Parts: sequence; structure tokens; C-alpha cells
Amino acid sequence: MIKLHSRATLALAAMTLAACGGRESSAAPGDTPAETRPESAAPAPQGTAPQTVTAAGEGAQAGVAGAAEGTALPAGTAATPVTAPGAATVPGGASAAPVKPAASTAAPAPAKSQDRAAQILAGAERAANGIRSLEADFTQSLTVPLLNNSQRSTGKLYQRKPDRFLMRFSDPQGDVIVADGQHFWLYYPSSDRTQVVRTSIAAGGQAVDLQAQFLSNPNQRFVATLVGEESVSGRPAYVLTLVPRGASAYKLLKIWVDREDSIVRRFEMTEENNSVRRVDLRNVRTNHALADNLFTFTPPAGARVFDQ
Repeated sequence: MIKLHSRATLALAAMTLAACGGRESSAAPGDTPAETRPESAAPAPQGTAPQTVTAAGEGAQAGVAGAAEGTALPAGTAATPVTAPGAATVPGGASAAPVKPAASTAAPAPAKSQDRAAQILAGAERAANGIRSLEADFTQSLTVPLLNNSQRSTGKLYQRKPDRFLMRFSDPQGDVIVADGQHFWLYYPSSDRTQVVRTSIAAGGQAVDLQAQFLSNPNQRFVATLVGEESVSGRPAYVLTLVPRGASAYKLLKIWVDREDSIVRRFEMTEENNSVRRVDLRNVRTNHALADNLFTFTPPAGARVFDQ
């Protein structure tokens, strides 16, 4: 029997069910910005001028700066004049032009990253609210560490608000998920041609809206952090990690928000067992007419329908 999630998270299950019988899975852990930790300067040996150590920010691009050592002068030797901060000492006691400190490339502080993430997430919510229909090619991947197993599937996705949804797989060929306004239909002939699962959907159909699942009041539901920028299908995107503030079917969500239109083009979910699901959307078209007959499903002859 295909294992289903609760109705409240059925859109997530539908959008991210692995092909081949709806095996359970999840999303990849999100990156978190590295923190900057100051180093403590070691005490200078007796007779040696104190050594200045500039705190080095840890991270992929942390800048590191250090001061050169100074040594005590022999007896009878005139002391070198003290130079201004940032100035280099040259022979003869003269001072060269001040040295400009290297620009820091350390990762932004978490608070700043979270503030920016909240702004990006609010923009993604507005973009999602403006989508009446959506059509896209999808690629789905699933990695299950406990089983040392990974899967990949592809197909076409259609969605029309408030309650129509279609996920038609081309690999594996024939697998389909349909929401017709009253029911979700899940049929996986690649796993079992004799079985269809049907479950009712709530009136209003938010359960069939993938974007709304994650982008409805997102700043109240998640702690969001901006962790960088990447390209998704040739389009620049912000990368955000979202940690649920309350009970959730997953422990971490990672999304790629398009920089130009604020549509989320990649979702990645991590479940409690550390399974990783990723869904990529390509060739996205929004607000085009989608006919009713696109969202219909008739169980094949001989297939048994199981109601959930």
C-alpha cells in the first residue's frame, strides 16, 4: 500500500513523492553561514614587543591579517620612533604611507542574513499570491542515507488555483498525481498497475498549492537565513534555508528564489531521518489558461481504488 502523509501536507507529498510507489524521502540540509570568532593574541616573550593579531573571520572567503613581529633593540641603540597605526616602518626610522587594511570578505552576520532573508521571503510570498496557474518541467531527486539509495524522476507539472493539480511523470513513464477539485488521485503503474489511491481534498484547495504550502505567512512559520546565491537553470537565485518554528513533517527546507521574478524554482526538504528531496522547476510559465479536462483522472480497467 502506498504510504501517504496527512491531508495538511498532501501537496508536499504529492509534489515530492518519489516515483516508483511513492517512497518516502526528504531535502538536503541547508548551508548556514559561518560565524566569525576572534582569536586571542598569545603573550609576547620577555624582551619582545607585543605582537598584534588581527581576528580572522572563519568561512569560505574569510580574510586573515596579521602584524609583523617587533624585536627589542640592543643596548645603546636609539629606539625607532613609534609610527601611527597602520603605517609601515622602514629602515632609518622613517614611516611609509599607511597600509590600507584588506577588505573583509567574511560571511555576513546571521542577524543581517536573516533580515535580508525575511525581505526576500516576503517578495516570494507576494509572487506566489499572484500566480493563478503554473506550468513547468520538473526534475525530482531523492536520497535516502539509511538505505544508501538515490532516485531521480522527471515530468511535467500543471497547477491551477484554487484546487487543480497535475504531476505527469515521463520517467518513470505513466506515473501520475492528479487533483481534480474534489480528490487527489495517485497512480504508479511503474510500481503496481492494479492500485489507485484516492483521498479527498479540502474545499478551497490550498493543499494542492505547492508554493502556498511554504509561502503562506512564511516569516511567521520559519526562521529564514540567506546563505548565498546560485544559478538554477541559468537563472540567478537567492538561496535561503527555512527552519520550521513549530511542528513540521520536515526539519529543514531550502529554497532557491529567482532574483528577477521571486518565484521559487527549487525546493529541497530534509526529513527527520535525513532523507533528502529536491524538486527543480524549469521552463516555468505562469497565468496561462489550463483547461478543466487536463485535471481529470479515470482509474484504469481492473485497477482497485483505495480511499484514504
